[in-house]
Amino acid sequence: MTHASRRGLLAAPLGLLARPGLAAEDYPTRPVRFVMPASPGSGVDILTRALADVLQRRTGCAFVIDNRNGAAGAIGARHAVTQPADGYTLFYGGPNFVILPVMNRAFAREIDVRTAFDPVTIAGSGPFLLVASPKLPARDIAGFVAWLKAHPGRWNCATSGIGATVHLLCELFCLRAGGLQGTMVPYRGDGLAVQAVANGEAHWTIAVSGSTKPFVDAGSVRAMAVTGAARMAALPDVPTLAETGLAPGIETTAWLAYFVPGGTPPARIAWLQREIAAAMHDPAMRERLEMLGFEPVGSDPETLRQVVARDLALWTRVVQEARIAPLE
Repeated sequence: MTHASRRGLLAAPLGLLARPGLAAEDYPTRPVRFVMPASPGSGVDILTRALADVLQRRTGCAFVIDNRNGAAGAIGARHAVTQPADGYTLFYGGPNFVILPVMNRAFAREIDVRTAFDPVTIAGSGPFLLVASPKLPARDIAGFVAWLKAHPGRWNCATSGIGATVHLLCELFCLRAGGLQGTMVPYRGDGLAVQAVANGEAHWTIAVSGSTKPFVDAGSVRAMAVTGAARMAALPDVPTLAETGLAPGIETTAWLAYFVPGGTPPARIAWLQREIAAAMHDPAMRERLEMLGFEPVGSDPETLRQVVARDLALWTRVVQEARIAPLE
């Protein structure tokens, strides 16, 4: 990645007349901006910068990365929805896009993410891995759940922050596995949560596979189950939670998606969806995705709309059932 792309300034000539895939209307004629509700150097920031590089190479258009992190994504979301609905502002959203309004009632009263944003595409997705300390006697998911049930209140789970995706996913697992009782311990990110399990500070966690698999490969944590609908090709012997039947109703993945302010012209959404989907299947982009445990998707906007509605309902139920107090 060049110095310029790391700064998010992709300043190649626009080359309007030579752009492949350009819509019939004269769009885009100036840089398209990705608003990132995450800090520079974070996993999703790195992926979006890589996407911007591929998009520029494919289309000749310029793309700018605008990091506006803070308040669990609320700062970036509030900024993005105030921008003109003209196709020149994209907003990154992952699972926290739907958890934010569930955990922050003031934000939910201010912004309805279902209408304030129009979906563009699910660019990529990847499963979470449930991993446990190898010091535990359990060798498989059945033994692990049995051990948790036999030690109520005596185990702890490392999470990436209270109210974050991993925290709610761990709570969901506990609910679906029969009301497991223990302590949730917040860490600053997936990587540190997995490290805590590897160091023996925590008994288990659930984290994105990219953060987790290196620890599995090193033998410092034990992979118990995958949260997705299918097993991972890289870990074919690790079952999905769904197939074990021990935590019914969990088929959850981490998704990488992009949105535009509500009311953006459909033709411009279609152009963005088409170009992002094609870019995600670029060999260079695919390699970056796989390094972080994701696969390219490039869904249509309606699929993303359905995922947002589904996950909003899911996390609302989890917060209620786990009796987690949202911010007012």
